[in-house]
Amino acid sequence: MKTISLLGFVAASVVASAAPSGINNSAATAIKPFRPILKHRESFLVHEEPIALQIQASQLSLSDSALVGTMVSDELKDIGAAVLNFLGAQYKVPTSNMRVTNAYTDSASGITHVYVVQTVNGVDITNAVANINVSKDKKVISSSQCLVAEAVLTSVTKESPLMQDESDLDQAKQALALLASHLGVPLDKTATGAVAAAVVTSETSGQTYVSLETVPDSIAISGTATASRAYVQQEDGSLVSTWRVNVEQQDHWWNANIDVAGGKVISLVDWYANSESYYVYPKNINSPDEGTRKMVVDPANTDASPKGWVTEGSTYGNNVWAQSNPTGGNNWQNNHRPKAQSGNVFNYTLDLSAQPPKYVDAAITQLFYTNNLMHDLSYIYGFDEAAGNFQDVNYSGKGADGDAVIANAQDGSGTNNANFATPPDGQRPRMRMYVWTITNPRRDGDLEQDIVAHEYTHGISNRLTGGPANSDCLDYGESGGMGEGWSDAVANIMRLKSTDTHSTDLLLGDYVYTKTIRNYAYSTNMRTNPSTYKYLDRSDYQEVHSIGEVWAEMLYEVMWALIDKNGFSEDLFAHDLSKGNALMLQLLLDGMKLQPCTPSFIDARNAIIQAEKNLTGGKNACTIWGAFAKRGLGAKASGSDGKTHYEDYSVPGGC
Repeated sequence: MKTISLLGFVAASVVASAAPSGINNSAATAIKPFRPILKHRESFLVHEEPIALQIQASQLSLSDSALVGTMVSDELKDIGAAVLNFLGAQYKVPTSNMRVTNAYTDSASGITHVYVVQTVNGVDITNAVANINVSKDKKVISSSQCLVAEAVLTSVTKESPLMQDESDLDQAKQALALLASHLGVPLDKTATGAVAAAVVTSETSGQTYVSLETVPDSIAISGTATASRAYVQQEDGSLVSTWRVNVEQQDHWWNANIDVAGGKVISLVDWYANSESYYVYPKNINSPDEGTRKMVVDPANTDASPKGWVTEGSTYGNNVWAQSNPTGGNNWQNNHRPKAQSGNVFNYTLDLSAQPPKYVDAAITQLFYTNNLMHDLSYIYGFDEAAGNFQDVNYSGKGADGDAVIANAQDGSGTNNANFATPPDGQRPRMRMYVWTITNPRRDGDLEQDIVAHEYTHGISNRLTGGPANSDCLDYGESGGMGEGWSDAVANIMRLKSTDTHSTDLLLGDYVYTKTIRNYAYSTNMRTNPSTYKYLDRSDYQEVHSIGEVWAEMLYEVMWALIDKNGFSEDLFAHDLSKGNALMLQLLLDGMKLQPCTPSFIDARNAIIQAEKNLTGGKNACTIWGAFAKRGLGAKASGSDGKTHYEDYSVPGGC
C-alpha cells in the first residue's frame, strides 16, 4: 500500500492511508479515508516483566508460508516463528492463521521488530495485525495486536485465495467500478467490460493479484490498477470478504477494500500526504532567509550511501531521482534534470528576483541535495534497508529495493503545498514540491529545507509504523495527525542551531508563506503556543494538520527538555546520543518502530518512553514525562478512543 502526505501549510486536504499528510491545510476534498473502528484493539502494551520467547530450531518448519522472505537469517526466522507461537498462546489463536510480514533487528538498539498479519483461507485480514518488539536476550518487551478470535476464523466459508477463472476477474473489475463510483468517476458497464484483467504473481512477495489494464485516465493516471483478495474486520468483530483495489490518481493513491457482494467500499486509505510546503543551502541553513548558498563537497555519508549520491553526472542516484515536472504529469523518467559540470559539480544560477522557472536547475539541485541529506541522516538513526528505507539497490541485501524517491521540483499539478506518497517497501515513493504564489515573485518550496524534511519524514513514519510492508497505519484522525506532527518535529530538529535556546520559537514554512503555516509558532512558552492534549476535542482541531500541531508541540517540549539536560550536538551526523537533539531524533524513530499500527497519542508517548529505556536504561524518563505532562499528556491522561481526551499534568511516582 502507499500513503500520500500533504504538507498542509494552508489547509490540508485529504489524508492518505499509508501516510497521507500534507504541509498545507488547504481545501479539503469530499472524499476522505475511513476504516472500521476496532474497539477491541489492544493499546501499546509495555511488559514491565519481559516475556521470554521459546525459541527452538525445529520452529523453522513453519517457514515458507508463515515467515516472510526478507527474513534472511536463521536467527530472524527462529524469532519470527517464536513470535507466532507467542501470539498463538497469548491470545488463543492458531499460528497457522498468521504470517510475518516484516522482521528486522535494529542495528543501533538491538531490538528486533516483528510485524504479523492474520490470515484466513490463505488470505490476509488487512486490519488484523500485531507487532512484537523483542530484546537482545530474546524477550518480548512490548506488543500490540488487534487479532480475530479463533471462533470467527473457523466460521468463515472456505474459498480459494487464488484467482483463476473468469468470475474472479469479473469480480475484480466490479470492485474497481464500485471504487470508481465512490470516488465520483463512475464506470459504466461498457467501460468496465473494456478493462483488461489478468492474474499475476508478484516476483518480490509471491502473492497473487489481478492486474487491471486499460483503466480510464479519469480513474487511474497510469491506466492501470491492481486487485487482490482480502478480508476486513468489522466493528462487531465479524469478517467480510473483499477485493483490495489499489489505484493512483493525480493527487491521491487509493488503497480500498471493496465488498462486491454488498456493493460498497468497506475501507479507504490514501497513500498520498501533502506538505506545507552542489551549490546549495547547506544543512544548517533552512532557507534563503537564513543565509547564502555554499559549495558543499562530498556530502554523502559513506555508511548510508557507500557509492555516493550521483549516477552518471545528473540529479539521480541510488536514493532519489530529482527532476522538474512543469506539466504535473505522472511520467517522470525522461523529465529534465540538470547535467553536472566536469568533476560532478552542480552549480547553477539562482536569481530570487526572478520567477522560479528561471532557476529550475538550482531548485532541482537543492531538492536532490536535501532528499539525499534526509536519506543519509535517517539511515544513521535506524531508517535503514532492513527497516524499509528508500533505495534502488539495498547493499546489505535486507529489505526490498527498487524504491528510490521520485522527487519532482516545481511540479505543475498544484501550488502552495507539497506532498509525499508512501507505498510499501519495494515500491517507489513520490515527492511533489510546488511553487508558492503568496509573494511576487513567487517562491519555490524546493529551497526551504523544513518543507522537504517534513515531506520526507512522512515516508519515514509510514514505513516504520506497522512495518515496511504496511502503509496504512497513519491514515487519518489521531494517528494521521501524529504523522503530520512527526514531520514537523523532525523538520524542527533539522533546523536548530547552537545559538538557539528553549526560548526560541520556530515558524514552519516561513520562507514560502512569509509566516508560519500552522496556527501557532512552535514554542515552549504557553502564551505563544497554548496547545494541550484537550485541544483534540475542539471542533477546529479535527483536521490532521491541526491534530499534528498538538503532537509536534508536545515533541518540541520533549526536545528542549532533553537538550537542556544533555546539551546540543552541532552535527546530527555525528550520532552523539549523549546530546539532547540527537537523542530526540533517535527516540522518535525508535518509537515509531515500537508503537502499534494506528497509534494514539498515549501509544506513541509510551513508545518513546520505552525507546529511551531501551537506549539509556531510563536516565531521561522523568525528563520526558515532565515535558509531556506540561501539555496535558501526563501519567493519568486518557482518551485512546479518539473521542474525549482527559488531560493530566502529573508524572509517575519516582519522578
